[in-house]
Amino acid sequence: MPALYARRNPAAWFAAAALIGLPAIATAQATQPLPLAHAGPYGTHVEATVPAYGDAIVEGRRLVAEFMTKRGVPGASVSMSVNGRLIWSEGFGLADVEQGVAVTPSTRFRSGSTAKPMSMAAAAVLHDQGKLNFDAVVQDLVPDFPVHSRPITFRMLAGMLGGLRHYRIGTDDFFNPTQYDNVLQYVETFKNDPLIAEPGATYSYSSPGTNLQGAMTQAAGGKPFPVLMQELVFGPLGMVSTTPDWNDAIIPNRTRYYERTSGRPTYRIRETSWGQGEGGRGVLLNAPYADNTNKFPSGGYLTTPNDMVTFGNAMLAPGFYSAATLNELVTEQHTSDGKPTGYGMNWSVGVKNGERTYSHGGSSVGGNSMLIVYPDRKAVFAMQTNLTDSDLGELPDQLARLFFK
Repeated sequence: MPALYARRNPAAWFAAAALIGLPAIATAQATQPLPLAHAGPYGTHVEATVPAYGDAIVEGRRLVAEFMTKRGVPGASVSMSVNGRLIWSEGFGLADVEQGVAVTPSTRFRSGSTAKPMSMAAAAVLHDQGKLNFDAVVQDLVPDFPVHSRPITFRMLAGMLGGLRHYRIGTDDFFNPTQYDNVLQYVETFKNDPLIAEPGATYSYSSPGTNLQGAMTQAAGGKPFPVLMQELVFGPLGMVSTTPDWNDAIIPNRTRYYERTSGRPTYRIRETSWGQGEGGRGVLLNAPYADNTNKFPSGGYLTTPNDMVTFGNAMLAPGFYSAATLNELVTEQHTSDGKPTGYGMNWSVGVKNGERTYSHGGSSVGGNSMLIVYPDRKAVFAMQTNLTDSDLGELPDQLARLFFK
C-alpha cells in the first residue's frame, strides 16, 4: 500500500489489516451492555450504563460537570470497565464549540503521553516474538545515534533513565509545524544534543527518549512505526477508534482543540495565551496548530476513552503479553544508585489510596488524557478532554473509586 495513500486514508489501515490476516475487529461495544440514549445539555448522545452502578454514574456525572464548569472545559469523555465489562461510557459537552457538535463516546481526542504505554505494547509484542531485547543498546538498532560515555539501553529509555532532555519551552518540540514521514527524522533533530544526565543515573521524563525508543521498535519490527502499531496493537486489541494523528487526513469524529488565556507559562501553551489579566479561567481560544507526526511513539495518536480502556484491560492478566513480559512492564525501575523511580516500562506504577495502580497521563495541544489500571480490582478507567492543560488532577481516580463501593 503506498504510504501516502494510507496516511491520507485512515480506513486503509484497517483494510490492510484484514488483508494480512489480523483478527476480525468488532465494534468497541459489541460484547458490552446495550447502549442507552441520554438527552444531555447538548443533545442526545450514546452511553453505556449498568443499573447496578446507577448511583456511581449519577455522582460521576455530577463531578464531571462540576470540573468542566470550574475549568471551562468544552468537551470531555469517560469510560470505565470492571472485569472486562464496560459499565460507564459517556461524552460531555462539545467536540466543536463553533458548530455545536456534542461529544459522544466515539469522539476522538489527542492521546498526549498516554501514547507511551501503547507504543511500549508494540515493543513488548516484538519482545515476546524474540525480535527485541529490552537490554539492547540504542546503536544495535539505530546505529547512527551518537555513542555517549555510558551505553543507553531500550530499558533505560522505557524507564525514563536514558538521560535525554524533554520538550523545551519556546521551541517547535510541542508546537511542531513540520510533517514527518518517519520516526527517524525527528530523532535527527535531537540526537546531537548533550545529555542532561548520565544514562541510568537520574529519572528524567523525556518524550524525545520515547521517540528514540520508537525508532528502536521500528527497526526491530522492520516496518514503519504506525504500521507496526496497527498490526501489533490496535488491530489485535480491537482499538477501532485509535489512529495516528495526521492533520491532513479526514478522520471521523475528531474533536477540535481548545485552550484558554490566563494559562501558566509552559511549553504546552503558546505565549499569546499566557494571560492578559482576564482573571479566572480566561477566554476560550482555538488551540494553535501542532503537527504530531514528530511524536507518534510518545504522544501522536487520536483515540477514545473506550479504546483506552480496551487497551488497559490487556494489562489485567497474561494473554496479549506473556506473563514474564507483563511483569517487566510494571516492575518499578531504579536509578544506578538504587533509588526507586515509580516508573516501569512506560507505565507509572505504585499504590494510591491503598490500591495498586498502573497509569499514564497525557498532555497535548488541545487536550489531556488519563488512563488508570487497578489490577487487583480488575478495573480500568480512562478520561479525555479537548482543552490544553485542563488539569485533570485527582478527578480520574476519584471517578474510578465511585465504582469500588
